[in-house]
Amino acid sequence: MGKKYFTVDEVNELIPQLDHHFRKMLLHKKEMSKATVRLRKLGVEPQLLEAAPPSGSPEVQELHRQLQNHYFSFKQNLLAIERTGGEIKDLELGRVDFPSLEDGREGRLTWQLGVTEAAYRHPIPEEGQSLPFEKAKVRRVG
Repeated sequence: MGKKYFTVDEVNELIPQLDHHFRKMLLHKKEMSKATVRLRKLGVEPQLLEAAPPSGSPEVQELHRQLQNHYFSFKQNLLAIERTGGEIKDLELGRVDFPSLEDGREGRLTWQLGVTEAAYRHPIPEEGQSLPFEKAKVRRVG
C-alpha cells in the first residue's frame, strides 16, 4: 500500500477527533504529574511500567494505581491520534503533521490544538533548513 497523502479538507474533518484526543492527553498528563509529585513527597519514585504496585501504604498503592491508569489513558489517546495518519510533532502545543501533495511536491499539513478550521502547509525541509508555514489552500470542487 502506498503512502497516504491528505487534503486540507481531510485534515479539517479530523480536527474534532484530534482536539478531543489532545485535550484528554493533556488532562491525563496533568493528573500523572500530580500523582508523581505526591508519590515523591511520600519518598517513593513513581514507576509507570511496573505491573504490580510498589509495596507501601494504601495511599502509595492508590497513587500508583492512579498514575498507571492515567498513563494507560494518555497512551490510548496518543495511539488514536497516530491512527489518523498524522505524526505528532509537539505534544505540549498539540501539533500534528499530515503528509500532503500540492502541485506534485510533497509537504506537510499542520494542525495545532485550538485551531478550528485551518491547516497550515509547509514543504519538507532539507536537513538543517527551517521553512515558514503558509496557510493551506482549500480547493473546492464544483
